[in-house]
Amino acid sequence: MTVEQDATQQSVITDENIENFEKLLGVGVDYTPEHILKCFEASYWVKKENNELDQIDPYVEAKNQLLQLMVSSQMKAQRYFEITSPFNNTCIACRGTGEIYKFKRKTVKVNCHICANKKKIKVQCRSCKGTGRFKKRWIGGGGIDVTCRTCQGSGEVTVKCIECRGKGKKRKIVPDHEIKSTTPCKHCDQLGFTKNIPMVVRKKKKEYRPVNPVLSANLADKIKNQIVEDLPHIE
Repeated sequence: MTVEQDATQQSVITDENIENFEKLLGVGVDYTPEHILKCFEASYWVKKENNELDQIDPYVEAKNQLLQLMVSSQMKAQRYFEITSPFNNTCIACRGTGEIYKFKRKTVKVNCHICANKKKIKVQCRSCKGTGRFKKRWIGGGGIDVTCRTCQGSGEVTVKCIECRGKGKKRKIVPDHEIKSTTPCKHCDQLGFTKNIPMVVRKKKKEYRPVNPVLSANLADKIKNQIVEDLPHIE
């Protein structure tokens, strides 16, 4: 199996193939990505218990193809897909899908994030620096505080949006709903979950060892004399 499989080179998905995949996994007609994964997991453990893992490939293929259809439909509807893995030991590399998806790209027009398609924005007035007023000086001294003529005292002026150049929209490259290629996950062998549940590493309890303090000569003599005095005298 190649590392990266082009979607166009995979088996052609027809309505008949989809029905066969659904029957193989036992998902019925109305199903979710989580339902697909749960049914596949059950099939895997049954095959393993019966020592029939050499027959699991069709189940892997069915799971992958049905998931790709669900992912594509989610991407088409909302430009992103979301799958909540039902596994307790979910593969951290593929997040439970068993494959890494690479989508085709397309260019779309989106609202400018600065002006929100209004084409113009308000900025601080340069004449009065946002105060709305300025002092008009007279020749020979003196002056008067007057309203800024540029902004009419508001402190702001409306200008063409610099970000979108007054168009209101910008071109943006986003993932398309069509899957360009898939890469089988090496970490879980396309299962979506790890075969062996990782052991929980428990911290060892702190061992208390007797302390060997450094004694001075005087303190050692006092302890020695005290011990000798406390010993029973044998006559």
